[in-house]
Amino acid sequence: MNKLSRLVCVLAAASSAAGAQARKLRIVATDSTPIVYAYVTVEGGTGQITDEHGEVSLGAGKKKTVTVNARRIGYQPFFGKIDLPDTAATIVIALSRLTQTLGAVQITGQATHAAALQPFYDRWLLRQKGALSATFIGPEEIEFRHPNKVTNLLSGLNGVSWRNTERGDLIAYGNNGTCQMAVLVDGVRQCPNAGCKCDECGANAPEIMSATKPTFGRPVNPVSDENAVIIDHVVDAASVTAIEVYTRGANMPVSLQVSDNACGVIAIWTGSRKP
Repeated sequence: MNKLSRLVCVLAAASSAAGAQARKLRIVATDSTPIVYAYVTVEGGTGQITDEHGEVSLGAGKKKTVTVNARRIGYQPFFGKIDLPDTAATIVIALSRLTQTLGAVQITGQATHAAALQPFYDRWLLRQKGALSATFIGPEEIEFRHPNKVTNLLSGLNGVSWRNTERGDLIAYGNNGTCQMAVLVDGVRQCPNAGCKCDECGANAPEIMSATKPTFGRPVNPVSDENAVIIDHVVDAASVTAIEVYTRGANMPVSLQVSDNACGVIAIWTGSRKP
């Protein structure tokens, strides 16, 4: 691995008289430019993304050596050990850019990768501050895992249970497994083949279900394919760039709310994972 991608140094290590021993990781490019939204895990724990300064907070703690994984698409990832002091410090990790040979490039007016996902990253940063309760899966993690199905990315999440339809497909249930979670793709709610309420669906959704058909979101036993939103049929894993999962309606962002939040929401964002 390029030595520059493994550059780790301590910028500052000073005790705070006030007792706030804040330790941070700063992820930068080799020209010292902060890398925003880099995905960072420490000791295999919950991943965080860097803020506008390229930083994530590690909080106070004892002096120890930890294993850090820092990744951002377009850069050589860092995986290695760093020494954390027991005093306030900012530890810098520099990632080198990946070089790529490109053919002819056609420039269009399409939004950049980061700009398109800006609201997603804003909500993720709010979660890191404790303002939201959600699970975020970003482009780096999806690219690293190379899933062949979207449900492979979602398996094992707390608060999400799975049932099989009559044909064996997986559907996501929330609220202690009592009802189907709403599924949004690029902000548009997906409906089962049997339909769902028009105020919960996109412009191309089916019409209101007849009174003889079960209302979407309520438990149906057995679960028929007609009454299920089958995520792996709705969106291909190769097109997914980010996912956020809300297992309960409390403090869910208004932009992602549906008429019945009790069952939870899985919001899937599609597009290129490249920056």
